[in-house]
Amino acid sequence: MYAVKNKYYKHSKLDEQCFRYILQLFAMDLTAVQCAKLTGVNVRSVNSIYLKLRDRIAEWCERQAQGTPGLNIDPHRFQQADGMGASYLQSEADGIIGLRLYLHEEQVYCAHLMSANDADIKRVAGSAWNDYPIGIDLRRDMALKLKSTTHERASIAGDVDRIDAFGRYLRLRLGKFKGLRRGKFFYHLKESEYRYNHRRHELYTLLLGMLGEAPIE
Repeated sequence: MYAVKNKYYKHSKLDEQCFRYILQLFAMDLTAVQCAKLTGVNVRSVNSIYLKLRDRIAEWCERQAQGTPGLNIDPHRFQQADGMGASYLQSEADGIIGLRLYLHEEQVYCAHLMSANDADIKRVAGSAWNDYPIGIDLRRDMALKLKSTTHERASIAGDVDRIDAFGRYLRLRLGKFKGLRRGKFFYHLKESEYRYNHRRHELYTLLLGMLGEAPIE
């Protein structure tokens, strides 16, 4: 009988011990280049694993949010909607992507701004989730951009500090990539959302559990 070498990564040539080390470094938020140097695995292979992990995290986030804010989107649709986000602030040349940020206590949920419609907004109205349209500048400082009316509404709801906290976290994480392609932005955003929502947990253990239930391949 064929013995499975890696129960967390189907059809992989990497043994489980090596993969778990890569996963541990990923959980520590090391870059693919840093991980490759520490593990001896070539950077292309590490990048492939990182992409699969981010894809799985994005799927998990969307699945967990099912019916919570009510604005689940297809990650592939987000990638294809390349020019849509720029309509929120300034022009496409300015590199602004528009999002809708949902807040509930210390949890956040991010959706594409243009995925929202009137029915979606009504569905979450009166719920524990507060939603705000924001922009993220991918070409400059990765900072959140809020219109004055949005900032005023967030102030009234007492959400400004929570938006700022997530904005600082997002800027710190995304800033290390020195610019992101729009097509890959969704996966980095959802990874940041996942890390932020689990910032008080042992991420490596959570990821092991996630992949134990549904390994990447």
